[in-house]
Amino acid sequence: MSTPPTQLADPTIGPAKRRVPALGSLQGYIGLALVILAGIITKGGDFANTTNITNAIGYFAPRGILAVGMTLVIIAAGIDLSVGSLMAIGGTAAAWLLTTANWPTIAIVPATMLICAVFGFINGAGTALLKIQSFVMTLAMMTIARGIVREFSDNRSISTQVYGPNGMAPGSVQFSKLGTPGTQLFDVPIIGYFPVLALLVVVIVFQLILSKTKFGRHIYAVGGNPTAARLSGVNVTGVTIAVFTLSGMLAGLAGPINAAYNASAFPEAGISYELDAIAAVVIGGASLAGGRGNVIGTFIGALILTLLDNVLGLNNFSANWQLIIKGVIVVVAVVIQRPELFSDLAARLRGSRGSQAAPPAAPPASPGTHSSPPQSSTTQPSTPQSSPTQSSPTQPSTTKE
Repeated sequence: MSTPPTQLADPTIGPAKRRVPALGSLQGYIGLALVILAGIITKGGDFANTTNITNAIGYFAPRGILAVGMTLVIIAAGIDLSVGSLMAIGGTAAAWLLTTANWPTIAIVPATMLICAVFGFINGAGTALLKIQSFVMTLAMMTIARGIVREFSDNRSISTQVYGPNGMAPGSVQFSKLGTPGTQLFDVPIIGYFPVLALLVVVIVFQLILSKTKFGRHIYAVGGNPTAARLSGVNVTGVTIAVFTLSGMLAGLAGPINAAYNASAFPEAGISYELDAIAAVVIGGASLAGGRGNVIGTFIGALILTLLDNVLGLNNFSANWQLIIKGVIVVVAVVIQRPELFSDLAARLRGSRGSQAAPPAAPPASPGTHSSPPQSSTTQPSTPQSSPTQSSPTQPSTTKE
């Protein structure tokens, strides 16, 4: 009779792998403070005025939502390169449903989330069932989705602002509220009711899922050690498919927000957003090897990148220099979060110097053998033989002239 597999008490990984503060890392808060300080010092009022903050948050909301989905995938030891293209699909689908199908805004957002969730499910199925590496699977989906949105839109932008005899159509007015200031409070615009609300809800909900639910523990377990997780009873295939599906769903939420903010859906929307999402996750303290990370840290990382872009733009840095600086910051963030890199490097250097300074010690003589006289520098050392004629002390050795 076959014995059932051993069940562990709790299919979670060890505390060392998950040791990331629930509210992000101290380095993240310091980095955020430094970026804000740089903006205030270099641009002062231009950085802190309402218009600039409005623009920054309108840009931040879709990137932050994408980064939350990326966090789930990376904790599960995957990667999702398709989120930028899926965001473009979500935005284009939203614009078409608004202007052509005349759908109400309240139905458009769930529809785009469902559409992009299907693409995410395909990513997860290809990774978990067909055993295609997530990098390859989502890279293929990135190009497929980009081709679909270009073909569907005929490589043209679709405006979300439709005007009639009495001005902008009511549907367009409602849709525009997804990405524009909603009203005034003490003469200060409430910056994008829906973008801010949607981002905060996404961050809170998924942070609670990761930290308080069994599904969240399973995500960490799959990323930490999928073999051990499977032996513990975790449905590794199901968890993998689920995190990619959720990542796609959140891209479907970011798409309409981005389209409403820009008042148009572009077929090229979201290009390089997947890289920004990955960078935000890494800056937020997650490990690309899986098993470590949290949503609050990712939120801080995405905010750092958004404000950094804003500060660099205000100071007239070119797009090329912005890419260079962001790349350097990502590398620095990884090094700061892994101090063992310095100790490992120091140990290697000490070992290398020690091996060069000290000559190798001679092996000890075995019992019953006589040490040979010193050899000249030009003579090769003789190799001990195992024949009995040479090992016996009574047998004289013969030397050929």
